[in-house]
Amino acid sequence: MEWEIIGSIVPAVACNLQHEESMYTQTGSMMMYSGDISYNTNLKGGIKGILSRKMTGESAFVTNYSAGRMGGTVTFATTVPGTIRQLYISPKKSVICQKTAFLCAEQDVNLSVVFTKRIRAGLLGGEGFVLQKLSGEGNAFLEIAGDVLSYELEQGDILRINPGNIVAFEDTVDFDIELLNNVSTIAFGKKGMFISVLKGPGLVILQTQNRKQLSVSIVSGQES
Repeated sequence: MEWEIIGSIVPAVACNLQHEESMYTQTGSMMMYSGDISYNTNLKGGIKGILSRKMTGESAFVTNYSAGRMGGTVTFATTVPGTIRQLYISPKKSVICQKTAFLCAEQDVNLSVVFTKRIRAGLLGGEGFVLQKLSGEGNAFLEIAGDVLSYELEQGDILRINPGNIVAFEDTVDFDIELLNNVSTIAFGKKGMFISVLKGPGLVILQTQNRKQLSVSIVSGQES
């Protein structure tokens, strides 16, 4: 499959599919398609897949776009100003992502629910107890609010991050939550009482824009 990221403010990814190549997305992300493309909507992954998407607040349905003999192009657009990040998922390297990050993927990439290793990390992490896991093999695309920052952590390297700025990390990265110990920060800060702690080894992908802060800014602007 060939693909190209187009646009700069609210970008999209154009996927050129050959005969029998196929992509899927959660309903609503497709912008347009052309050529010999057919589509259908189903409950990908059976009962497990349904529960996975319901638990992350997403639609239980996914839409599949498949190319016929003549091939065609399907374009998937982001929902916020920012960036699209392509990842190649392999059987040896799964990726954990926040529930708003998934845009689209090839059919051999599985999207499922994963629970954090520590209950407190899920309950207090700001993005909720449930995260999504990309496994299998193939191209997957993540939508990122603002600019993308990538860090390759070595064994023992640690990043402390606002939970809303985390997009994804490899499953080799340890994820935990830490209580801010500065009383004034807890009392008056806008970042909340907890911060995410990611410990290497593995890839960490961040976004410069916090989606929740973006939503608050938009609402405030409309009210003023």
